Amino acid sequence: MNFSKTTSYSLSILSYMSINEDTNMSAKYLHNKLSIPYPYLRQVLTNLTHKRFIKSTRGRTGGFTFSMPKEKISLADIIDITDGLESLNICILGFNKCPFDKQCSMHEVWEKTRDSMIKVLKETSLADLTK
Repeated sequence: MNFSKTTSYSLSILSYMSINEDTNMSAKYLHNKLSIPYPYLRQVLTNLTHKRFIKSTRGRTGGFTFSMPKEKISLADIIDITDGLESLNICILGFNKCPFDKQCSMHEVWEKTRDSMIKVLKETSLADLTK
């Protein structure tokens, strides 16, 4: 599955923070650890802060920490705030819409697979990734 850069970076940041949740992490620290371009990292951190997944604290010992328990943040929640879960509603063959009068033979198979995948994303929390 291919996610946008924003979703991939959001997942990387929150996963890393989840593993090291007792540490306030500055944007510079995250940039050095995750090699995400600094301006892009700042945008993603701002978005995650506005969506209240994380909070920022200013000052010498400041940085970013979770503003809600990582057990309550599902992978689907993260995808939803970046690309939206609708972004997963794409044709596996790459068509914008079914090109024929009938749906292709893969349509139902892909639909069931996609629904199962979304279910797993909704049931998997950041805490699950660190077990």
